[in-house]
Amino acid sequence: MIALIWLVLATAFMGAFAASASSRSWLFSAKSRLSLALAGLDAAVTLVVLHAFGPWNDVSPLWWLVPVTIGAFGVGAAVMTWPNLPTLRPDRPVWLTIVFGVPHLTLLFGILGATLA
Repeated sequence: MIALIWLVLATAFMGAFAASASSRSWLFSAKSRLSLALAGLDAAVTLVVLHAFGPWNDVSPLWWLVPVTIGAFGVGAAVMTWPNLPTLRPDRPVWLTIVFGVPHLTLLFGILGATLA
């Protein structure tokens, strides 16, 4: 049962990334290349952590393909929307982007390092 919850969590993170890469509405779409890249890193780190610590003996390995397929769709959509996005959000100052981006990346790489160590 817990493995199914972890699988739903992985699918939700990958779905959020795919929605930010492919959505045309203002609410879900990525506002800049940096936000799209950070969403992709969030999804990838989530997959790595859940794959490393999840109790995957309770579900079929084929179910793992669901979030991976959604993530692959998100990567394809990100490649298609990348040229149309600005590098940074035009409505946010650069210093604010740095204030939010540096701790975000530090946390992601810290989680990834602790997981793979």
